[in-house]
Parts: sequence; C-alpha cells; structure tokens
Amino acid sequence: MTETTSARALPGRRSSADEVLHALTDAIEKGVYGLGTLLPAERQLATQFGVSRVVVREAAKKLEQRGLISIRQGIGVRVVNDRARPIQDSFYASLPEEKMRLRQCAQARSLIEPELAALAAHNPRRAEFLPRLRAEHDRLRGETNVTQAALRDIAFHEIVAEMAGNKVLSLMLASIAELGRLSREHTLREFGVLRAYDFHERILSAIESGHAETARQAMKMHLAAALGDVS
Repeated sequence: MTETTSARALPGRRSSADEVLHALTDAIEKGVYGLGTLLPAERQLATQFGVSRVVVREAAKKLEQRGLISIRQGIGVRVVNDRARPIQDSFYASLPEEKMRLRQCAQARSLIEPELAALAAHNPRRAEFLPRLRAEHDRLRGETNVTQAALRDIAFHEIVAEMAGNKVLSLMLASIAELGRLSREHTLREFGVLRAYDFHERILSAIESGHAETARQAMKMHLAAALGDVS
C-alpha cells in the first residue's frame, strides 16, 4: 500500500498503541481515510506499522471510543467520525429512562439555542449563510416523512449554530443531536410539520433582519413548546 492511499507507516521501531492511534487519527482527519470508507484489515495495519495485531486492536478500540470509527464483526472497521457518539453513549448510560432523557435534552437546548440564534442574527457575515438556511427551511415544509422531517429540523438548527460562530456551543448542540431527533419525531407525529415550520419562519425572519433579541425570543418560544411536548 502506498503512502498516498494509506496512513504513513511509523518509522524505525515498534510502536505503542497510542502511536498507532495518533497516526490513524491524523490520517482520518486529513481525509486519507474518508468518511464511510473501510480501514485496511487488522493484519495489513499491523504490517504497515510494524506492530502486533493486538496493538492495532487496542488502537482501534480507542478510535471507536472517540467516535472516529465503527467496528462491526463481519463488516470491518468503517470511518464514521462521529465525535459526539461517546457523549451520546454517556447520556444513555446516565439517563436510561427515555422521557427523562428527552426532557433534559429539551431543557439543555432551551439554554443554548436562544443565544445561538441571537449570535447568528448579530453576525455581520450572516448573509453568507442565509441561502442555506432558507433552503433547509423550505425543504421542511414539503417533507411528509417524519424521520426526514426531523433531520431537516436538525439541519436548520445546525446552520443557525454555524452562523453563530461559536464552536464550543455548536459542539455542545451536536452532542445532543440524536436525543433531539427522537423528541422531534415525537413532536412532528403529534403536531405535524407546519408548527415547526412556523416557529422556524419567525426565527429565520429575525436572523435575516439582524434583530438579535427578536431571534432569541423566537427561539425561546420554539423550544418552550418543544419542552412542553416531552414534559
């Protein structure tokens, strides 16, 4: 395997699992192993890095714990780059009761997202994001599949978070996205797409106009309704 199609083999000596971990992480982040692709077989990686298969296996387990890969028996090791996955797993372990998870997720969103909306409206570069936000908003209205509508809903909120320009808050929001999907599906089944669309329209209009406080309040109203749906 050439260097252009694989991670670079570690030079000169046997590597620890952490060194293999670092090399594979670097290769994934640089796109050597793209999203959805399978890593080379365990034996091949062991030869490439000059280590035992046990060391490769240990490094792979750490990569999976970090959300970078998914290990499936009979399928292989696939790049997923889902860094929020470890946090999501912690949520399920800490809050095994579904209704409590959904309620606390909605509470967390109600604290984070109004400020993201305000920051998005205040962003002097918001015009660069508005076509994407409007397009995602329009797609939601015509969606008839609940699962797809929930994903459209999430995408709208993710673009608002991106517009806000705060990476920490965006990552916090991404970490609860899966929980948010479940609560959205429940709400969409119960109340339909148009209610979510109407809330989004108010948020979008405020962001387009650059009215930070109006955007904040519109998002608060939206998430208060979401919290009420799971309480």
